[in-house]
Parts: sequence; C-alpha cells; structure tokens
Amino acid sequence: MPYKTRGETHYGGINNEKELVKLLNSKLDVNINSYFTQGTNNIPIWKHLGGTTQKADCEVNIGNQCFDISIKNHENTGTFDWINTSKLEEFNEELGKSVKKSIDNFKKDNYGNEITKRMRDDLANIFNSEFDHITSDQIKILLNTLYIKYPKYVLINHCSAKSLIMYPKENNFPEFVEYSDWEYFLKTSRAKTSRMIFRRKDGVEVNTNLRLRMVLNNGLGALIGKSEKNKYSIPCLKIQQDKVETLISKLVNTITDKYSTILNNETINIESVKTPGLDLLADVCSQMVPLTEQSL
Repeated sequence: MPYKTRGETHYGGINNEKELVKLLNSKLDVNINSYFTQGTNNIPIWKHLGGTTQKADCEVNIGNQCFDISIKNHENTGTFDWINTSKLEEFNEELGKSVKKSIDNFKKDNYGNEITKRMRDDLANIFNSEFDHITSDQIKILLNTLYIKYPKYVLINHCSAKSLIMYPKENNFPEFVEYSDWEYFLKTSRAKTSRMIFRRKDGVEVNTNLRLRMVLNNGLGALIGKSEKNKYSIPCLKIQQDKVETLISKLVNTITDKYSTILNNETINIESVKTPGLDLLADVCSQMVPLTEQSL
C-alpha cells in the first residue's frame, strides 16, 4: 500500500475526528457513552482536540472526570501511526546527529535541482543506513514510553465493519510493555525507509506487527526547494501498526457500537474519509525516562 506523503492523512483524520465527536455528543444512549456514564444521570460532553502535539484527539467529560481518547481510522487494509516525531536526537542522540548531518549534506548537494529517481534512491539509502544505529534497549524504551504517555482509551472508526470500537490501553498493548526480557530488533522490508520490529528469545522470533519508518515530514520537494506549498522538510521517525485486523481480534474489554444502531438512517458522515493513520504524540521522545525507572 503506498504511503501518504502530502499531508492527506492528517487532514482527513481531523475531519473524521470532528464528525465522531459530533456524533457521540448527539447520541447519549450508545454503548460507548453508557460505558462512561455508568448508569448515572451525568451527560457526557465530547470535545475535539486539534493540533499535532496533542496526546489525544478528543476528550469526554463526565461530571468532574475527564477521559482522553486517541482516535484511529481504519479500512480493511492499511496502517495507522502510534507515534510520529521529528525529535530523533532525543530518542537516540547518535541517530539524530547522524541523520541531520546526512540530510544537510544531501540538501546542499541537491538544492534547486530537478527531482530524479536517483535522487530519491540516494535519500532512501541515507535512511536505510541509519537504522543500524538503533539498539534493542532503545526500541524497548521508546515503546514503553509511548505506552505510558498514551491516552487511556483508543477509539477505532472501523469503516469497513461499520462500527466504532473503543478499548482501554491496559492489557491491550502487549508488544509495548510485556516483553522486557526479550531482545527487540529490526528486519528489512521492501522499502528502504522502513523496518519491521521483531522480538526474539531462546531461538524464537516473533513479528510484533509494528513498523519503524524514517521519512521527511514534507517530502523531498520541500527539502530541496521545489515545493510551493512547503518551504522546509525534516526527518521524522514513525511507529506504525500493521495488520490492524489482527490487533482488533486480540483486543479485550472492548465497547462496540454499530453504525446501523447509532445512525438509524440519519446522514451524519463518519465514513467521509478513507485514509488511515494520524499524526500523534510528536513530543513523546522528549519525555523519555530510563526503562528501569518506569512503573507500569
């Protein structure tokens, strides 16, 4: 599946989030709202949270309680992002400095030139070589920190199944927190800018279905002065969820609402955008603590 490189994913995701918030504010008796009200007379108030630095996409207020929620949009295929950060140096100082130097040199050599296949290959080779700087402990610290900083709930708009699936993060992020005694490592994939995260122990290797990517946030054209829309482009690190259907099948303590039950032939458009993946947690890496200090 081709990745989005021009900002379509983030724009579409925000539109979809607003529609979901509108929907949940208007349908007080759906299962998701009933879960939060717990049989009380409190009215849930949903609020959309804009901006890429938010750790949540929306919040729901019940009386004096507030719950943060991350929203994901999913079709039959595709991925979504768990993290998208430009703070590579705070994740891995050696990696951050090396990538910055390599990209700066690449920009100097190519600025103002027409984009060619060879230029794209050279850029991909830079990111491909940088994966070698990432260690097992650094991957585990990143995953643990991401879990700690993540909102308490995740809400998946499962478009093809025509349902909303909400679940708590507790007991639903095993690859992030439950295998501290395993070695985490990266395996190459077809794309030079992407590696799969695996773990291994006692001769057993397991695919976590998490993908690590390094890309430019605004693409090659913006980096070398060939984009009218964007004037700069910087390296970003992403963790993406592959095989979302497998993830969904293993979730526990889910709360589900079907479109047919919610809408009753109304025309609120919660399928208006078909692009999965959202820009989230841009500051996670800046808040990392050593793995030994974390308490889950």
